[in-house]
Amino acid sequence: MEWEDTKENFVPVKQGHSAAALSTPLSVAKRSRELEEAKRTFLENIKTAEDPLAAWQRYIKWTQEQFAAQGSKSELQQVLELATKTLSSTKRHNNDVRFLRIWVQYADCLPDPSDVFLYLENHGIGRDHALLYEAYATYLELKGNFQQAGLVYQEGINR
Repeated sequence: MEWEDTKENFVPVKQGHSAAALSTPLSVAKRSRELEEAKRTFLENIKTAEDPLAAWQRYIKWTQEQFAAQGSKSELQQVLELATKTLSSTKRHNNDVRFLRIWVQYADCLPDPSDVFLYLENHGIGRDHALLYEAYATYLELKGNFQQAGLVYQEGINR
């Protein structure tokens, strides 16, 4: 196998990468077929899972590991968007911090996540978790809107 065919640059993720996933180079066509089959399997498992939120988390982690080499968040963004849309169809997960984490990951993929934070606020998702206020305030700070960020922090403290 040629060196040029096997080397890749991987985008770091907070939880690290699976050594098995990184050490197994595949041909492009074979890899593509295997990825599509794995996606179908994940989506089928999500439909039948007792805890669909945990199943979505496994799918998201797998996506992060499998598509790390591209350096792009597009595949991850698609999965996160599908997860948020699917799980938002019921209010069952609104106060689950795992659901909020998925939303925050999705917001992190967007150039301007302000609509995401407004949606979370309007639908009561994550209101009881500091993560909501920390993520929203951090976004505002990055935009240079320190006064609004302070208000968001204060709102979180008051809850």
